[in-house]
Amino acid sequence: GYESRKTDEWSFKGRLNLTKEILVDLTFRTGVNQLATSNIKFDNRNYSINQKSLEPRITFTRASNFRLITGYKYGDKENTTGSMEESSSHSVNTEIKYNILQSTSIQGKFTFSDIKFTSIDAVPNPNSTASYILLEGLQPGKNFIWNLDLTKRLSNNLELNIQYERRKAGTA
Repeated sequence: GYESRKTDEWSFKGRLNLTKEILVDLTFRTGVNQLATSNIKFDNRNYSINQKSLEPRITFTRASNFRLITGYKYGDKENTTGSMEESSSHSVNTEIKYNILQSTSIQGKFTFSDIKFTSIDAVPNPNSTASYILLEGLQPGKNFIWNLDLTKRLSNNLELNIQYERRKAGTA
């Protein structure tokens, strides 16, 4: 059968430099994400998700070797087809980057997301196609994601990058 996808997203970004070291920015996004299949065997994959999010962040930069970003994100998504799933999430994130000399940097990220997920079904299915989009690959409840990244420039055209990522999914 045929499959069609459509994504419309509108975003508004504002940025304000309070001082040379402190930057405040705000991002608002709204839009629609759709998937439609004509084959009746795959109609459980169809979705039409209305989504919006608001994300304020504060960035502190010290010289060219240290950056700290902290922010909050509120997201609301609603599937208007099928099981009519809805999710709302509150996320707090922090990112630290430190440049050692000119050729090495270490970066750490931490995100905590609290996600509420509902459906008109008696037992919501967080593993469906629409739910995966609504939950952004996470699970309902409290989710923790952290990441460490070490980058070393070996020469002008060669870089060594070591990454570690870990996540603790919410309670489904």
